[in-house]
Amino acid sequence: MTSQPVAPTWSARARSLLGTWRGRFIVAWLAVQLLLPCCYYLTRRDPHDERFAWRMFSPMRMIKCDPRFTIDGALVDLGKRFHEAWIELAGRGRYSVLEAMGARLCQEMPGQRIELELVCKDVAGAQERIGGYDICTVTDL
Repeated sequence: MTSQPVAPTWSARARSLLGTWRGRFIVAWLAVQLLLPCCYYLTRRDPHDERFAWRMFSPMRMIKCDPRFTIDGALVDLGKRFHEAWIELAGRGRYSVLEAMGARLCQEMPGQRIELELVCKDVAGAQERIGGYDICTVTDL
């Protein structure tokens, strides 16, 4: 009587995969790729920043924002002070970019009241208003 070969069980395959440095690297790489998008849902304070999220066709990408900086009440021409890429990202409502723009204006013009008002419209037409205070004293949106 001949015995049939027994296929290795799942746990035996996993042990053999984790037994090599290549296997551990593959498992670590896959874990990072699966867990990195969780940062968007668990730790980010900016709802407009969807980098590394699992969202391909998100309505958040369709939001249009109008950032307005004023220096002592006078409207700032963003096109003269900032690169086009910064203005584009600010138009998507990215907090980190808007905060960096505000910090740069505060550095260039110390002692002046620099206000940021951000008005964002979603695809349904609903508006969200953020800011309206001195960005030099309160640096986070």
